[in-house]
Amino acid sequence: MRIGITDSGLGGLSVCAAVEARLRAAPIAQDVELLFINAALRDDYGYNSMPTRDEKVRTFDAFLGTVAERHTPDLLYIACNSLSVILHGCRSPRHRHMPVHGIVETGTQAILSALDTDDPPAVVIFATPTTVEENTYRDNLIAAGVDPARIAQQACPDLANAITNDHTGQEAQPLLERFIPEALAQLDAPPQSAVAFLGCTHYGYQADLFETHLREHVADVRVLNPNDDAAAELTARLGGTPGQGQLTARFVTPYAIPNRWLTTLEHYLGDTAPATLAALQQFNVDPQLYPQN
Repeated sequence: MRIGITDSGLGGLSVCAAVEARLRAAPIAQDVELLFINAALRDDYGYNSMPTRDEKVRTFDAFLGTVAERHTPDLLYIACNSLSVILHGCRSPRHRHMPVHGIVETGTQAILSALDTDDPPAVVIFATPTTVEENTYRDNLIAAGVDPARIAQQACPDLANAITNDHTGQEAQPLLERFIPEALAQLDAPPQSAVAFLGCTHYGYQADLFETHLREHVADVRVLNPNDDAAAELTARLGGTPGQGQLTARFVTPYAIPNRWLTTLEHYLGDTAPATLAALQQFNVDPQLYPQN
């Protein structure tokens, strides 16, 4: 079975690595290929750089069709919040037969589970500008009965790149020092407790840094990283009986991954997912993912 995982960048590799780690801990009889497909157009131009929503939808719609035709995954998981929130606008018949699931549904359920208490905390969503502009998380939570006054959404431009560029967190730190107070200021009063939701898969690489800075402002804080829930969901979808099926991984990208990113991701991924790490190091460039470029 070929499981496709895609992201506009390299944050979703953490989902791929977590699925691999789970399958190594509890192997199944079925052969599984984890196929990570980088959806960013260039190393300096992703979906959050596009000037209009229409361009984002049209580009991603075409990308999905190309993935379905050229790489034929049995299932495609969108491990990218920015792409998940525009998925409903993608209707090309080229990919209609391909099962596609997005991390926004996974993330919404993770937040609601964390709020299932007698005294629910405030919710602070950190995400890319695209995810915040779409308001999908906020709308989902309000529809589920969450008080809008208890929800803050903070766009974090350039944070994903800072995390990808530097595994030490030094590049991300000044951005968090700005974004966290801005997010909390959106609430009517300083919260006693809060759920901080990492609404970009890149952010999970620096979850500890988020928690450290949040605790300077909120005594009782819980950081939610939906990447872990995504990996659990994908592994559950595989099902299967215990066994020793073959587990492989591939990495496909429309451009060559810069060396500095390879070095950073090696630190983030560690040694828990050797196949994912090897796939990253031996990436395959497929310029036909975006043939017009």
